[in-house]
Amino acid sequence: MRSVSRAAALLLSLFVHALTLAFMAVGCWIIWANARLAVFWLIGLLLIGIGVLLLPRARRLPADAEVLGRSAAPELYAAAERVARAMGVEPPETLAVRDLAVATEVLRAGRRRVLLIGLPPWLVLSPRQRVVLLARAYAAEPDDGRIVGGALAGLAVWRESLLRGKEAPGRSDVHTRIGATLGSAGTPSGAYAGMGTMGRGLGAVLGLPVLALEWALTRLVQAARGDAAAEELQRVRRVATDAEPAELDGLLRDGRFLAPVQAAALRGQSAAEIRAAARDRTDAGDRTDTPEPEDGLLTAGASERIDAELSGHFARAIKGFGLIS
Repeated sequence: MRSVSRAAALLLSLFVHALTLAFMAVGCWIIWANARLAVFWLIGLLLIGIGVLLLPRARRLPADAEVLGRSAAPELYAAAERVARAMGVEPPETLAVRDLAVATEVLRAGRRRVLLIGLPPWLVLSPRQRVVLLARAYAAEPDDGRIVGGALAGLAVWRESLLRGKEAPGRSDVHTRIGATLGSAGTPSGAYAGMGTMGRGLGAVLGLPVLALEWALTRLVQAARGDAAAEELQRVRRVATDAEPAELDGLLRDGRFLAPVQAAALRGQSAAEIRAAARDRTDAGDRTDTPEPEDGLLTAGASERIDAELSGHFARAIKGFGLIS
């Protein structure tokens, strides 16, 4: 079922991208064939503008993400690579941290696979829990690819800008890109404003097909991901017991770790003090400590060295922990 959903999503995405190229090609032809008539300029620019807006764009890192160089965090890179290889996946090329994000995830930014680590939970998790956290991030990495992801992003732009009248991301750059497409022909005065008006009219006419395409593609992607849930859990179990993923999910989902950390931050405690208090709460709990994995994916010593590598980031992040909700 998953392969059927993925194949259908890919075919539908290719159709969306073919429409994008068709808009640009037809727009250029209309302007080339009728360069002396302003109305055809408006129609051509409208079609080219739609095509430019719907072009797939590489995802960018969140604005608050800070990339870590390998020389600044060698132990963290080594741990991430060991867990990845134990999971049977390629290690990420780049690691980055976010001061106030709870989630840890793998995403593709341009041509790079980036492991984004949320510092608040990472600060308080035990070495074993850190391994499970990395395993969950690798297992949950979306495999939609740029074709499907680009089609969804393009349809979202169409919906927001043409159907709801919002300014599309990157809209200010479109005029420049149109000029580059047309070369020395230039654009007549007022053409871009007129194109926007005509675009909203076209969006209203084609609204239902666009919404239907987005709905169908979203459902296909969700179906493919839903069918993969069992497979993801099976991959996590290569480095974790059956109970560990559920335990970690409950800790992060319910936010049980957050209130003590925020209270400690408000009291002015350091990262080392917050981590020691978290370890004491774990020791006082009603569960037994989980031993380190036999293959040494992340030993206590390696975990402490990672803490030292991230000490400056922890100190900065703690100041904003009260803003996490």
